Amino acid sequence: MPHTSSNIYWQEHGHGPLTLVMLPGFGASADLMTGIARHLIGFRVLVFDLPGHGQSVHASADGRLSTLAATLHDAINEAGVDTYCLVGYSLGGAIAMRIALDYPDEVRALIGVVPWNAAGTTTGDAVTAGFDAAYGDVEALEQGVAAISVDPSKTSSLARSMLTVTEQMWHGWLAGGALTSQADELPGIRVPTCYILGGKDVVVDQAKQLDDIRRIPGGRAVLLSELGHLCGLEMPDVVANEISNFLETQIRADPAESR
Repeated sequence: MPHTSSNIYWQEHGHGPLTLVMLPGFGASADLMTGIARHLIGFRVLVFDLPGHGQSVHASADGRLSTLAATLHDAINEAGVDTYCLVGYSLGGAIAMRIALDYPDEVRALIGVVPWNAAGTTTGDAVTAGFDAAYGDVEALEQGVAAISVDPSKTSSLARSMLTVTEQMWHGWLAGGALTSQADELPGIRVPTCYILGGKDVVVDQAKQLDDIRRIPGGRAVLLSELGHLCGLEMPDVVANEISNFLETQIRADPAESR
């Protein structure tokens, strides 16, 4: 069922005692996470379009993690959710981290799916620079998406959704927000945290992702050798299974968390 809060579009799927809030990656619409949500059984799942993306293009979006997190936090609260588990994909993972840091009493668990590393990147990063220069160029975006895919036949929809991203959000993230580091704040994370990493991910530096997990108290990482950065489109069932496994062991198995 579709909804809108503070110019942020979101969808609701499933039923269950735990509420999962899912945030897509850069350039993607809610459809990226909807494919994963279909395989999450026994959860209430809320999937949001990021500000400046998809059907949330009228929401203010400057590409900075702090403002993106604040906007989504307000939309989550307006949706009537006060405590939830956060699942963030790529950029959505970095935003989810910011929400967990800024609103610690609301987040019960944090899962990053091929998450953008907390230390950010540098101006010389070829992938981010290439996508930044490709704004609005359909052919270049299609080539870029294919280059970061394991199975390009399943990922072509991403190039189309990238065309909906506002110019301010596009350049604000790729040439600005992506350079931001929140790595020094990671020891302050106090909720169960898991990274789902892809052995064929050519977008995010795996060593930096693992460094994130080492900084987070009790942090866990699952490395799946066949997953690429667009695993949400290519293997949504595999991703959903890892999300379910983590939440089953960390939340549902804990009597103190069964409220």
